[in-house]
Amino acid sequence: MSILIKNIILNNKKQDVYVEDGKIKKIGKLNLKAKEKIDGKQEKLLMPGFVNCHTHSAMILLRGLGEDLSLKEWLEKKIWPLEEKMTENDVYWGTKRACLEMIKTGTTCFNEMYFYRKAQIKAVQEMGLRAKIGLVLFGIETDIRKKIEQEYYLFSKKLTNKISLTIAPHAIYTVSKENLIWAKNFALKHNLVLQIHLSETEKEVKDCLKKYKLRPVEFLDKINFLNKNTVLAHAVYLSDKEIEIIAKRKSSVVFNPCSNLKLAVGEIFPYKRLKKRNINIALGTDGPASNNSLDMIKEMKTACLIQKHKEKNAQEMPVKEILKIASLNGAKALKIDSGLIEINKQADLILIDLNKIYFQPGHDLMSDLVYSASGDCVSDVISGNEILMQNRKIEKENEIIRKSNSIAKRLTKK
Repeated sequence: MSILIKNIILNNKKQDVYVEDGKIKKIGKLNLKAKEKIDGKQEKLLMPGFVNCHTHSAMILLRGLGEDLSLKEWLEKKIWPLEEKMTENDVYWGTKRACLEMIKTGTTCFNEMYFYRKAQIKAVQEMGLRAKIGLVLFGIETDIRKKIEQEYYLFSKKLTNKISLTIAPHAIYTVSKENLIWAKNFALKHNLVLQIHLSETEKEVKDCLKKYKLRPVEFLDKINFLNKNTVLAHAVYLSDKEIEIIAKRKSSVVFNPCSNLKLAVGEIFPYKRLKKRNINIALGTDGPASNNSLDMIKEMKTACLIQKHKEKNAQEMPVKEILKIASLNGAKALKIDSGLIEINKQADLILIDLNKIYFQPGHDLMSDLVYSASGDCVSDVISGNEILMQNRKIEKENEIIRKSNSIAKRLTKK
């Protein structure tokens, strides 16, 4: 499969990009034949696709429920009771609906943590995105280990080269110490990304101190949970000692600004302290029921504004940094070879329509993208060897919206 992208803006000049077998093969002024062609002559900018490094995609079915509640109330009173009623088919259609929204807003890869993995994998394969699908652990039972092993060996045989599995213990407070150790060992054995929610609330930290006499990062380090393949979601309550540990273990941390603000977790992500220790920081939307969006452009703007306000410094988290955090850093965290437009990199690419009114008068396109634009500026999306969206058109879009809306209404009626 080959794709030729003509007349796009790259590095401040008009160029062509040739993609073959899912990778970027040539960049410049090209006169080549290809099976598929995209013409960007109407002022389109080529960029790496966004990497949403932490989400729970099928929760899009619950978007708008339990508004203005604390995290604990939101989960216990609204979300968990409805999730118990979800079927595998519900998660399939919810995941497709979330993939549709991610494609529409320029995400080409996402890191997932939810249940009914078979349904998720099927949905993602059909939508064509790149994804890390988490095999999620809850509880203290040892039976969950056998289930995860079975799923891993079953699904691994059927995955495309765009989808891979992670081990995803939910959190310290929902998974036993023994199961956390097992998860870590299983991930190491198979060289898998290991993802977990961490230090999202002050209560989580206090409970960990009470139970283990250690803060969450200290506890995870004691059981050798942290390494270069570990991805820590949220991580807003971190001591200096914990940050030193994360840096030493070379783990990645995911900033989820909109969700953290909306659920009022009480602390702002310690970006400056993490950056000082050269920790890899990625960006995530969290679930579309707690955000309530999967638009990474909105996430970038919020991330920048929060950090500038926190540090009382307008130069904090400049545009170039947040664009790297939303693409290349996410790719590094998830161990995928994308995030840059270079020869032999995976062709996870998006085209930005510069004719949108918020790109005018066009003094600084990158600044306009982060501070003025929204996801509807994305006109075309390429994932490896597939064009997922062209001129904002996606196959069977109306069917996905209609079916997922029907399921969402049925869930709330129950």
